[in-house]
Parts: sequence; C-alpha cells; structure tokens
Amino acid sequence: MKQSFLCIIILTCIISVKSFAQPEIKAQKEIGGNYSDWFSNMYLTKDKGIIVGGYSTSCISGDKTENIRGGYDYWIIKMDSTYKIQWDKTIGGSDQDYLSDLLQTSDYGYLVGGFSQSNISSEKTENSRGGDDYWVIRLDSSGTIQWDKTIGGNGTNDRLTSLQQTTGNGYILGGQSDSNISGEKTQDSRGGFDYWLVKLDSTGKIIWDKTIGGNNTDGLTSVQQTSDEGYILGGYSWSDISGEKTENSRGQDDYWVVKLDSLGNIQWDKTIGGSLADKLNALRQTSDGGYILGGYSTSGISGEKTENSRGKEDYWVVKLDSMGKIQWNKTIGGSDYDELTSLQETYDGGYILAGYSFSNISGEKTENSRGDEDYWVVKLDSQGNIQWDKTIGGNDPDEAYSVIEISGNNYIVGGYSQSRISGDKKTHSRGGRDYWGMKLVYNKTGRFETTELPKENKAKASKLNNGGFTVYPNPARDQIYIQANTKAIVSLIDQSGKTLLRKSINGSTIINIAGVSPGLYYLKNNTTGVVQKIIINR
Repeated sequence: MKQSFLCIIILTCIISVKSFAQPEIKAQKEIGGNYSDWFSNMYLTKDKGIIVGGYSTSCISGDKTENIRGGYDYWIIKMDSTYKIQWDKTIGGSDQDYLSDLLQTSDYGYLVGGFSQSNISSEKTENSRGGDDYWVIRLDSSGTIQWDKTIGGNGTNDRLTSLQQTTGNGYILGGQSDSNISGEKTQDSRGGFDYWLVKLDSTGKIIWDKTIGGNNTDGLTSVQQTSDEGYILGGYSWSDISGEKTENSRGQDDYWVVKLDSLGNIQWDKTIGGSLADKLNALRQTSDGGYILGGYSTSGISGEKTENSRGKEDYWVVKLDSMGKIQWNKTIGGSDYDELTSLQETYDGGYILAGYSFSNISGEKTENSRGDEDYWVVKLDSQGNIQWDKTIGGNDPDEAYSVIEISGNNYIVGGYSQSRISGDKKTHSRGGRDYWGMKLVYNKTGRFETTELPKENKAKASKLNNGGFTVYPNPARDQIYIQANTKAIVSLIDQSGKTLLRKSINGSTIINIAGVSPGLYYLKNNTTGVVQKIIINR
C-alpha cells in the first residue's frame, strides 16, 4: 500500500522512418505513499519547477508527509527545477475528495480544484450541497491555504474537470452537473448531465454561472479562455437538438465544442463525431486562432470521421478553424484500445499527444506493448502527419494524462503507474498506483537524448515583422523588443489562452518577461488581430 511519483526519466532511442529502437533510461525517481495515488495533472511553475496534483488514500509513508483526512484526498507536490520535492500537501475532508486540475497563479500561488463529497471537516470549510460538489482551493506559494469554496447544487454529480485563471485575475471553472436550481446553481438541468461553467473573481466570489446542455448526457472535459477573452468549451454529448445543442448526435457520444463570449453567451457550437462513441478529452486554442481537439473514437468512416478505426479505440485528433469548421482530422491507433488524454501545440507548429495504449505493433503504433496499457506519446506536424511515436511502460497498467513541451523537442510526460521493475520501469511501485513522470528529449537526427536547453547567446535573434510590428529576439530570455509602425496594443498569451500582460506600444518598446516561465507563447497585436509565436528560453 504505497504510492509514488516518478519525477524524471531521460530516454534515448534511435528513430528510423517508421520504427524506433528501445529507449535507454538514464535516470528514474519515484515518490509516493503506501496506497493508491492517482495522477491528474501537472503545471510548469515560474521558478522552472513543477506542481503536480492528484488524489491519494496513502497515510504518512514514503514521500507523503501527512495522513489521509477521510477517503481520497487532494495530494499536491511541488518540485524544484531538479525535480527535488520542496513540499507536499494533503488537503481533504472526512469523505471522498478528487483533484482534477491545478495551475500556478500570476502571484506565484496556486489554484487547485476538483470535486468533493465531504462536509465541514479538516481543510473543508463548507458543507456539501448534495453529492459531489465543485471544490476549489487557493494556495499561497508555499502551499498554505488562503481560501476554499464549495460550489454545487442538489444533484449528485457536480464534478469540476477543468479550471483556468482569466484576465483580471479571476478564474473560470468547468465541469458537469445534474443539479437543478439550488445551492450556487442558477439554472435548471437540461437533461442528464450538462456542461456547467462558473466564473469567479480573484477572491473566489461567483460572478456568473452558465448551464449548457441538451436532453441527454453532456460532459465537459476542458475549458480555456480564448484570445478574444471569450471561452472555448470541449467535451462529449449524447444529446440531439435540444437546449443549447443545435445539431443531432451522430451516434453515441460525440465531441461537442461550444464557443462563448466573455460574458458566457454562446457564439456557436459544433457536434463532431461518427456512428459510435467519440469522447473528447483535451482541447487547446492554436496560434492561428483555431482549435486542436483530441480524445478517442470507436467509429469507422461516418459523420465527420474520414478514416476507419484501427482497433477497439483510437486517438482521434481534429483541427478546427476559428469558427469551428473542420480543417482536418486524423485517426491514430493500433489493433487494441488507445485513448488520448492530453495534447499541446509545439514550438515547430506541430502537436504533441499523450495517452495510453494496449496495442502491439499495428496501425500507427511502432512498438509493442510492455505488458498491459502503456504511455503512448505521438508527435505530429502541423498537418497531423506522424513524425514519431514512443511507447513507455512496465508490465502492469501505466496511463499518461499530461504532456508539456518545456523547450524545443523537450517534453515532460506525467501519469500514473502500477508497474514494478519491468520494461522501461527501473524502480518498484510503492503500493498500488504511483504518480509517474518523465522527461523526453528528441533531436532531429532521430535520437532521444539528454540535451541542454538552448541558451540565448547561442541563438541568433530572429526578427518577425508581421501585422505592423517587429519582435526580437526570438527565442528571448528576459526582455523582448517591439517596434511598431503605428500605435497598437499587444498581449502576451500563454498556451492555455490566458493573457499574461497587455502593453500599449508606439514606436520602440521593451517588455520585461523575466517573471514568465520558459515555453511557447503568443504575442497578439490586438489592433490588427495578427498573432505571432514567441519562445522564451533560459
């Protein structure tokens, strides 16, 4: 009964056109307690470290420094840039509490959220509204609780799945609800489960909430603020035309994408699916103003799906333009079950995908299963063509739930593992499930290996002249220089769609970015609408 979190693995593998050699693992580390610890998500912090969250039933043991409060509790781990644990926090009540998502806030604190069945007890300061309720907690930079909010209605399944800090330092929360008007819920259910969106101010006070759904089950899995300060929602739906749903179901579950303005009013919605089950797990706005969607599909050619199934379930990636029109879609899988859980646009304009797979070599999968389900990481170019894929795991279940590009061709993948020493796993499980993460580095010669992050003095400053303004250097380190032909307002936007800063420019302007974490960002000229990519490396 012990759990763990693997902080870092460095993998080396040789790649050919359609096949990969076995990776060489340079280092592994596990962190956990004595029972089940389920990974949910991770976030790169401004000090180049990582904040990781999930839920745990472990007592004090291994790396877990606090006892459980009831059943499952939120378990949050902060690591520095060398992946050494700085602190961990167990947060919960007397019943079941499940962390779904977390982020670092603009003041270097953290927001964590999920859903809870607990009444007032331990860290929970408000009673349950029904069964499961949204439970959001604001932490300072050391993990000390500043406030917590219970948000729910009289139903049994108000489950937060996604959150984000918004412009003005408020927060947007998204998930599903079966509640009618009650508690904090101001609109009745449309059917079974509905999308439920809640906007908070910086202190956790509710500004507005929106119920969006049809006459059947609709489950929101991702919410993101868009570059126009509206919101894009993604999830799955069984509903036909009814409520806010303007298109019929294609079969069973379909991808359902909804675009809102800044006040939560619907601008458009799109139903995307085939004749069987298609479930969206991840969504991101892309640098061209469109959207990339990912999840899994069991459908053959039908509806919006243009390729046949490879096996039982496949990764299904769909690229939309800014108005929700499909530009392309790709089915990626092997002969068994493959489920995509996370994706991100990469520095080179492509996409990195992560999830888990039961498949052996077949379809697009170039490596055999290590035993049970394994992490499966796939790199696409800008048009959805596969560049490489990597299978990582041991002889028991291993599932990836988050992938982040930390610099060009450098990735961190996180999830959970039940495997003991076997396959790519070199250390024993602490108990049941363990948090498990790795650093995956790829260079263009076709080899996964350890490399330094690029230094600014090694890169030539590249000037981008587009939309009436020039930005340099790119990549940048602590400052960017902007030259504009006319007055303009520019915004620096991260990959989640959050606006980090806004600046009025006229002529030559210097913007300090020393407090911004390394990564890929978008600089938007709000006057012309032009968006440029900018990379921050240190």
